[in-house]
Amino acid sequence: MFIETTYTIEMNILLVAINAKYIHSNPAVYSLKSCVGEYESHVNIIEFTINQQSSYILQEIYRKHPDVIAFSCYIWNYNLIDSLISDLHQILPEADIWAGGPEVSYDASEVIQRWQLRGVMVGPGEYVFRYLVSSYVQNTSDELPAVLDGNNTRRLSLDEIPFWYEDLKDFEHRIIYYESSRGCPFSCSYCISSIDKAMDFRSVDRVCRELNFFLERKVPQVKFVDRTFNCKKDHALSILQYILEHDNGITNFHFEMAADLLDDDYFELFERFRPGAVQLEIGVQSTNGRTIDEINRKMDFDKVSAAVRRITEQDNIHVHLDLIAGLPYEDLQTFQISFNDVYFLYPKQLQLGFLKVLKGSNMEKCAAEYELKYTSLPPYEVLSTKWLSYEDVCRLKRIEEVLEIYYNSGQFHNSLEYLCSYFDTPYAMYEFIAYWYEEHNLLGVQSSRVQKYKILLECGTAHITSYMEGQKDMCGQCTSGYKLLEERATAKEMSVCDLVIAVFREYLTCDLYLREHMKNRPVFFSSLESWKNDIHGILHEEAETHALFPFLQNCNYRELTKILHVEVFEYIFDCPTAMIFCYEKRNPLTNNAMVQYVSIK
Repeated sequence: MFIETTYTIEMNILLVAINAKYIHSNPAVYSLKSCVGEYESHVNIIEFTINQQSSYILQEIYRKHPDVIAFSCYIWNYNLIDSLISDLHQILPEADIWAGGPEVSYDASEVIQRWQLRGVMVGPGEYVFRYLVSSYVQNTSDELPAVLDGNNTRRLSLDEIPFWYEDLKDFEHRIIYYESSRGCPFSCSYCISSIDKAMDFRSVDRVCRELNFFLERKVPQVKFVDRTFNCKKDHALSILQYILEHDNGITNFHFEMAADLLDDDYFELFERFRPGAVQLEIGVQSTNGRTIDEINRKMDFDKVSAAVRRITEQDNIHVHLDLIAGLPYEDLQTFQISFNDVYFLYPKQLQLGFLKVLKGSNMEKCAAEYELKYTSLPPYEVLSTKWLSYEDVCRLKRIEEVLEIYYNSGQFHNSLEYLCSYFDTPYAMYEFIAYWYEEHNLLGVQSSRVQKYKILLECGTAHITSYMEGQKDMCGQCTSGYKLLEERATAKEMSVCDLVIAVFREYLTCDLYLREHMKNRPVFFSSLESWKNDIHGILHEEAETHALFPFLQNCNYRELTKILHVEVFEYIFDCPTAMIFCYEKRNPLTNNAMVQYVSIK
């Protein structure tokens, strides 16, 4: 008599994640492992970054001696994985190699052939990965099909997926990612999330319970990966209300939201948040109506503008707005309009991104119609379109670089705002700065923070000089604004141009000291020698009264000189004014020092 027995074998199945940066983690691999149940001991996770040498990654994978290797594939790591696979076949010839993720889901058969894979997991992976692991452990892996399609099997609901952050030791100094909903209700043609219309929500009670785990441990940031967090109002408001009521004073929560879905219920809640507790990422992409219609995006820019202005006026929530260059019916002129429209909403960050023609997206299907040319390798970034030449794309790339340096760093707020008043539009200002960088061979060069101030001073001075020369018309008549400047310059016994440059230099000085207590004063800033006695007097008085910074009442004069910085400004204000920068307390939204003002008579 024979009894059929299912044999189990020891397996080492290695999930490999290659992230864009060290601070990132890969929630997909943790989600997959959390769902294998009793087979958990057979699954291990290893994470790398794209900045690490492929030889190092190869060695580390080899050291694990895996029987099965499963790569999580995205546009940012595809090229690196491509370079690793052939070498892995040579050093681990007995190991089965699988791949999954959006970058291999839409041409799975081709990927299998090109990389000589055992197979590819397509779509939601939690259920099919458990099936894969059980097949290897039960020694039935020969029966596995080459393509495991999670779209054609039972999907695990988000409530069925375990919480995998029981131990945070692997996530120190890294962003915590969290998923409270999966799917997207919208149909943006450039996004693969629009292909699958299935929406799933983790129950609010469970979300709140799990968020409390992060709050109790005071993790710095929790980033929700929900494509549109506020697509279901009662779900979103309940979670936000919980975060508000259980704020620990430290943890920041990041959400992607559709601004035109926000209403008074959201705004009233937002008003009550601690500064820095919440940050919002809002995709505008374009303000050109024809473009918005063509990409199947539902957006009312008037509503978006009203919502963003209402949030930013509260000055307690970081707002990040996105633009995409290279969309259909968006040429350089209309993109400038989109840029200026969004810039005038004054977000904390403005990301100028470029269209990625993703596999399986509707944008890819329309590539011929739009005359889309894009890179042959990931990230499949736009090179040109019917409306935007490659030269135009290059111009926007240069603007993107200086936008990141000056606007998105948040370190030049006052000086940029002042300099912008001497340009017709914000776009024109960044175009000029980009041109300056190009002319002086600065593009792609890593400059020190102080050097960036020096460059902006030189660039701004050159433009201001040219601009002021053009203020008088051919008949020698001045504009009203110029006349006011002339009166003030006369009182200061200096030229109008010199006055404007002096004001700009002081705004740069202010921006620098708002962020950093500089030990060595940059030589291109005005000297404080003539104000030395006034500065000592201000600090001596503060040491006696502690009127400006009462929380420093235990500090004497000598200690205050180390904690505070005093800067005197002659041109920004109507009369010479000292700004006292305190670095013991900073704005949680901007990281700027606390400031007090003292007029000098």
